[in-house]
Amino acid sequence: MAVIGAGVAGCALAAGLRRGGWEGSIDLWEAGRGPGGRAATRRSRHDAGWRIDHGAPLLNLLEGPEPELVAPLRSGGWIVPWREPTAMLQGKGGLGPAQADPLLGGSLYRGRQGMDDLCRGLLALAQADGPPHTLTSRYGTLVRDLEVRTGGGWRLADATGAVLGEVDWLVLSGTLLAHPRAMERFGWSEVPLERASRALGDGALETALASLGRMEMEARTNLMLTIDTGAAARWLDLPFRLLSLDAAAQRHWGLRRLSIQPLADGRCTVVAHGGVSGPAASGGPAASWGPAASGGARQDAAEIAALEGAVAGALAPWIGDRPTGRGALAGVAQRQLMRWGAAFPVTPGLAPAAMVCPASRVAFCGDFIEGPGFGRIEGALRTAQSLAGRLLALVLLLCLVLGGPAMAAAAEAIPYRCDGDLLLATSDNGAVDAPGIPNTSAGTVPGATVLLEWRDLRLQLPRTNNAGPPSYTDGLWWWSLEDPQQPRFLHRRGAIERFSCRAVPAAVPPADGR
Repeated sequence: MAVIGAGVAGCALAAGLRRGGWEGSIDLWEAGRGPGGRAATRRSRHDAGWRIDHGAPLLNLLEGPEPELVAPLRSGGWIVPWREPTAMLQGKGGLGPAQADPLLGGSLYRGRQGMDDLCRGLLALAQADGPPHTLTSRYGTLVRDLEVRTGGGWRLADATGAVLGEVDWLVLSGTLLAHPRAMERFGWSEVPLERASRALGDGALETALASLGRMEMEARTNLMLTIDTGAAARWLDLPFRLLSLDAAAQRHWGLRRLSIQPLADGRCTVVAHGGVSGPAASGGPAASWGPAASGGARQDAAEIAALEGAVAGALAPWIGDRPTGRGALAGVAQRQLMRWGAAFPVTPGLAPAAMVCPASRVAFCGDFIEGPGFGRIEGALRTAQSLAGRLLALVLLLCLVLGGPAMAAAAEAIPYRCDGDLLLATSDNGAVDAPGIPNTSAGTVPGATVLLEWRDLRLQLPRTNNAGPPSYTDGLWWWSLEDPQQPRFLHRRGAIERFSCRAVPAAVPPADGR
């Protein structure tokens, strides 16, 4: 399996697959120098004490129960709770609570040594739970082209056309190879996955690509400042380490948020996230920006001066009057500019139902999937966790059909197709908790449950007291086997929602025998 992108989603998928029992090979392909993506920590080869979280300064969880991978990351010390003060700069110049910002609300965590510890921790979990030498991370390599293999699967190539690898499954944890911005960003004549998919005739993949093609991506320009020891104290004494700006303040200053990060030697770094006038739709000028400086020294100098002046003006009440000299701040030892061509996806994202295209052996995960955490690290974690479960269900189905090695309880899992998506039903005759209930039809006993894995759901339903064929419900969901070939699957949400389910017949093995 090839996973394109070693950001949070790609690394979380590897960890989720391993913790779910997948023992096959996983190859992570990443154009950057290490894991992290937009949650990377930038370091210097010439300054061992310098580091800066220039993209995501933290992980925040807003939506319901935390993703399953957070607990082992926390217990392993890879992430720690965020304890520093946060605030929001309001349009009238005052400070308010930052919780209204979706990137700063909820439960906050940071990487132990930097935000890339989040991804390093996920990869450590994946290594710990899988066979040795089956997880490979290939950094500094841009996958440029894709080709469908004869018999199924994919061939990956670089910009020269040289083959990088061949895999059965392809997972995109970012949109570059599937979004028109690739043509503007790199001057490519076609979208790689779109071109390669034409030979497949897979309606599900075509629908997913069409949805991705319509998605807009918001660009950002970040100014990174290194503050020397003589001036760092006034920054570190500010009443916030993370400052968000409300809509009025954003319009006034052209900034989104500000991050102040102390260094061990008494210096500090400051990251100012610049705003843009609107989303970068495919083909728009902002879509050509990438995670590296471009546009020439003169343009860069002008943008640096404009952003630094905005920082000085916005923070004047706390760091003093704006200095003379084009708004330059005192004590700045180094200035760098970072452009992100696709920093944030703009709704609507890719529908969760379109994440997996089994016929083409293509899948997607990342913060561009619609749902909880959209556009944030939380969304990357949740969609990777969901995709891991769905891919493992497909592998389990293949094991059942082909008679290959199965995971725990494989012999009991029965595959169905419900409203077009795979559902796995695993019966469990649990401990007897109510002797005397007369329903022992079909071998079930009191305490029996059924585990249903379908789409993003994992439902464990207790057996009912009804006589006759086994039936299960938790009051909201209903599963019963009056006809084992066409079970009843219902959901109560105001009205009763009915799903059409059929048992999966024996399938034909893939042409390459895998």
